Amino acid sequence: SDAASQSQSQTTDAPRTRGVQLPPSPPAQPPPMGRPAQRTALAALVLLACCAARTNAAHSHARGPLTRRLLGDVEGHALDEGSSIAQSEWTIVVGMACLFLVFTGSRALEHLQFSYLPEAGLAVLLGMAASAITWRGQESLMIEDMRFDFEFFMIWLLPPIIFEAGYNMNRRAFFENLLPTTLFAFGGTLISMAVVGGLVFGAGQAGMCHALSGLSALYFGALISATDPVTVLAVFQKLGVKSDLFSMVFGESVMNDAVAIVLSRTLLAFKTEDVTAQSLGLALLVFLEIFVGSLLIGVIYGILSSLVYKHMHMKNHDDALYLETAMIVTFAWGANYTAEALNLSGIVAILFCGIVMAKYTRDNLSEGARMLSARTFKVVALLAESFVFVYLGMAAFSYPIFHNTTWRLVLIALPACLLGRTQIYLFANLVNAWRRLRLHAQARPNGWCACLALKKNAQIPPQISFVYQHVMVFSGLRGGVAFAIAAVGYSHDDFHSNEDSLAIMQTTLMVALFTIFVMGGTITDVATYGGVLSDHGHAAAERRRHESAPATRLQHIDKWHIRPFLTHHKRGHVSRSDLRGGGIELLPDGEISVSSSPAAAATGSAPEAGVTRQLSGRSEQSISDSDEDSETVVRAPALDVHYHQQRTTNENSQHGHGHTEGAGSVPRRRSGEQPGDDERFGDALETLGPSLPLV
Repeated sequence: SDAASQSQSQTTDAPRTRGVQLPPSPPAQPPPMGRPAQRTALAALVLLACCAARTNAAHSHARGPLTRRLLGDVEGHALDEGSSIAQSEWTIVVGMACLFLVFTGSRALEHLQFSYLPEAGLAVLLGMAASAITWRGQESLMIEDMRFDFEFFMIWLLPPIIFEAGYNMNRRAFFENLLPTTLFAFGGTLISMAVVGGLVFGAGQAGMCHALSGLSALYFGALISATDPVTVLAVFQKLGVKSDLFSMVFGESVMNDAVAIVLSRTLLAFKTEDVTAQSLGLALLVFLEIFVGSLLIGVIYGILSSLVYKHMHMKNHDDALYLETAMIVTFAWGANYTAEALNLSGIVAILFCGIVMAKYTRDNLSEGARMLSARTFKVVALLAESFVFVYLGMAAFSYPIFHNTTWRLVLIALPACLLGRTQIYLFANLVNAWRRLRLHAQARPNGWCACLALKKNAQIPPQISFVYQHVMVFSGLRGGVAFAIAAVGYSHDDFHSNEDSLAIMQTTLMVALFTIFVMGGTITDVATYGGVLSDHGHAAAERRRHESAPATRLQHIDKWHIRPFLTHHKRGHVSRSDLRGGGIELLPDGEISVSSSPAAAATGSAPEAGVTRQLSGRSEQSISDSDEDSETVVRAPALDVHYHQQRTTNENSQHGHGHTEGAGSVPRRRSGEQPGDDERFGDALETLGPSLPLV
């Protein structure tokens, strides 16, 4: 209270100036991380690991209760319960130290502009160092705690990563590229499984490597087809690649993780059954049952959450900000555990629950809850993603990875995985052929393929270029999901004959390490030299393309029926994103016309050619969603509007501008700079005034 009163008195006593704003002092630049700090952090990790590893090697016999609890007994006596708990806590301390070093080390590498060691690779190295020190200290309990546990991974680490991916994704780009994403995730995983499994099995039968059985070879092909998006998407987001490439890589990696988990689980059913046409058909039905059932559970939970938020009206109460965010967790994880309880896939359920909540539930949240929930789940996902790779590195010495390693199988599996990845070229060319056929149908409305146009003047996405295809092939990294499936197979000894389970686990980790360090370390150069980075011209062209796109039948149903039922939007609701761009006018027939400048709106004249463009059937994301670009916080290259405004304000302050922006205002542009969308929107509102028909 004293601080508040003092602050109030200082505010009251401060000189008040009308119309004059003092220039802000430039913010202090944070100093770069120095080498002493890095060395200190690394020394702290080594010290913690050494202390934990030598807890049982103390030679003092005169111990008090606390010492005996921490160090345990010597001379071969069994450890008591308190000592085992203490060692588990030491393992947690070492893991937290590794996480700290991952964050600080990656920041230092970014400052040094050294892109050949990705953050995931640094996390793997730190995990390997911690487990190596513990292994040398012969601490069986700590090594047991460092083992990659499948249940821990599937319950605590993977769900927040998958949910955040669906909740914060760029919906417009994702749904526009849904066809190629689905083909890559489903058809690509099946082809990759067949190619990798067939090559590995054939090489084993020829005596070139460890001979896997037919079922274990297919099992390995299924699990190794699960790509890991963490490293590649982090690099793509930092570089700012084009949104369509980002969405395809993101969608494929997230969806094929779920497909690989369900597919590997389905293949295990053939351990007790012969491979016949009937059993294959039954396996396909089981696969569809698991996937479709999990999808429906996720969609149902997402719809329920949207209806609950709509009728509780919490967005109108400022005191319910944290409650709004907390309730999201109950629906998302409820979908996950409901699917698991029904012997379905919780990962599929929580993914589609996040997608539905991003599309409908988020519109029923207050603006503060949208920002808070998106950033909260991003923080949780960042912690989980980083620890997955630390956990992966710890497995190098907590499992017998380097004991009788099947190196020849690893050498066969690496080119087999690369060859299986070439399914990208097949499905990308199929998608391109379909899109060319639709363009041909639009050009010739009376031709034999006119029915393929689906809608006159429908917006057709561009072709998937060969550069895109090369980058997507190169971005197929393997990581936590593949090794988690292999580790649980080894723990359950699913393939006991010829130690196939151990060989699969060893090969999976080696393939994951190769892709993380080699492909993940060079993906920056591949993206840069491939010319897939976005620029202002590409972003403006994409925005114009979406603005001029007519709505499809499904988008029309969503705008007039589904969205009004699930959200507060009225039928045919036009969001703020439709009114961006300049002059705004409501035509007599209910259509909206937009001109390119406020002056054109004020005078009634059309831009440039004197023609006003009509937005009778805009794309789904422009009409129905509430500011797609502004709500996509972390996964899409474009950040939210509020962050963009704050960043622009800070840049203006750093460049010596003598004005500050008020809360909620649009940042003033520099001289010679083109106005942004939000600034043109604000100018249009000021120009039109009360004549603008807004709800």
